[in-house]
Amino acid sequence: GEAVVPVANCDVKEYNSNPKEQLPFKEYVEYWREYIRNGYRSSRGCLYLKDWHLSRSGLIPKTQGLGIAFPELDVYTTPVYFSSDWLNEYWDAVAVDDYRFVYMGPKG
Repeated sequence: GEAVVPVANCDVKEYNSNPKEQLPFKEYVEYWREYIRNGYRSSRGCLYLKDWHLSRSGLIPKTQGLGIAFPELDVYTTPVYFSSDWLNEYWDAVAVDDYRFVYMGPKG
């Protein structure tokens, strides 16, 4: 619940993208529940958790505010249908970054 996650405001465009803010995961879940209770509306807009590096297992030090929640845990397994994970094979070898992201949010 205390992990800090990147959240995009889908109702706002900046340079063909959506601006992001950092929120505690618990706060984002509370927003999402309230958004649903209010008929999929909020004065904060439609917020979407986007590009959260949940699975960066030991690639970089635990850093508050970068969307890295549990680098010491193995929370990601490549689904069998994508077992040829050629993009991450390179990044895992150089131990710099990864392309394993979590995306979640309300409909709309």
